[in-house]
Amino acid sequence: MLLNALLTFVLVVSFSINAKPWQLCHEDKEYPPYISSDNQASALLVDILEHAASSSNIELYFTALPWKRCQQAVKDGIYDGLFAMVKTPKRTKQFAFPMTQQHYINTADYVILYKRNSFLHRAELAGKLFSKQGEFNVNYYKKIKEFGLQAPAGYVVEQYIKQHNIAANSDYDLSLGIHQVAIGRLDGYIVEKRIGLAQVEALNQQDHVISSQGVLKRTYWYVPFNRDFYNNNKDDVVRFWHHMQLSREQILAHD
Repeated sequence: MLLNALLTFVLVVSFSINAKPWQLCHEDKEYPPYISSDNQASALLVDILEHAASSSNIELYFTALPWKRCQQAVKDGIYDGLFAMVKTPKRTKQFAFPMTQQHYINTADYVILYKRNSFLHRAELAGKLFSKQGEFNVNYYKKIKEFGLQAPAGYVVEQYIKQHNIAANSDYDLSLGIHQVAIGRLDGYIVEKRIGLAQVEALNQQDHVISSQGVLKRTYWYVPFNRDFYNNNKDDVVRFWHHMQLSREQILAHD
């Protein structure tokens, strides 16, 4: 027993010393409570990943890039993986996603940030903006559309509004998008609910910009990897995803 324990310890230490750190890329935007440039602030996604890495005897290195560049860099093998990404059929051909659905890093509700007492606010209160089943009423919105909707560049929800021809003519990041909503120059901005409300509060726009009660898209965020990296480190990656699930459940339960 003592010999087996000693061998296990030696293997773990050897792995920790010789293993190359995994390089993960994320978008170069500050999205509290999930990503923060303030080392003293809570960053839930980073907390989950670091906890999972520690449990898996893996060292992580984080790099921030514009989202589209981040995706391309992982596809090219410059970085090993990225977070946080919505899973789509196209992306599963480009990246290695977990086969087990529970191995996600977070659930995400994408809502519409709109101006208080605006026509969108009144439409939702009247039960017209979302169906009784909770689906966004695209056809109704097209009838009342003024400036259009916007979402962060490269996101699945941005593709959604473009495919349905309800996107605004100009592209805005989250902060500018909220400002445009507040002054009535943008119908609404689609973003993950907690991120959106945190930014509204940071901009002191709580009296002017609110979140829809309806959810335009509810999905999961994953941490996919470069396909070659995954194939060469399959057991380690699967173990990391498993510990990520456990870390997520532990950390978010206390958030």
